[in-house]
Amino acid sequence: MPNTEKMNIVQQVADEISSSKAVYFTDYLGLNVEQVNSLRAKMFKENIKMQVIKNTLIKIALQNAGYEVEKQDFLTGPTALVFGKDDPVAPAKVLTSFKKETKDLGKPEVKAILFEGKFLNAKKVDEIAELPDREVLLVKFLSGISWPLQQLLGTLQAPMRNLVGALNALKEKKQ
Repeated sequence: MPNTEKMNIVQQVADEISSSKAVYFTDYLGLNVEQVNSLRAKMFKENIKMQVIKNTLIKIALQNAGYEVEKQDFLTGPTALVFGKDDPVAPAKVLTSFKKETKDLGKPEVKAILFEGKFLNAKKVDEIAELPDREVLLVKFLSGISWPLQQLLGTLQAPMRNLVGALNALKEKKQ
């Protein structure tokens, strides 16, 4: 019979999974305390949360959040959940950069990703980490939209400018 503490943990993790844009399932075994604290500090700066719980509780939390877990085989060994609340790409950037810093260990190793509601394999982490930041994408999108609008505005204003120029030239000629 499950105790209330574990039930609360499962509910909290299920809520975190549901409210996160991305959840990274990582293997952290091999990192010492100093390295884990450094990783957590980097994640804190990016508004990323890392939580370590038992795999059985993760499975139950995933089921409570509405995901099919029976087909998933990544929940073996020690697992840390990394939640990307605001930006689903930020955890991938932090994890890959930290992995480069600890290249001799190759940790933390991403086992799988729950990205925007879909499970992805660990190979996608590098692709996700190379994506530009949200702000950069928004700037590119807005500039892509504004350029044609500026061209259209210039085209629509040209006849009016030409008319005003012609009227000014006629006025000066008559004076």
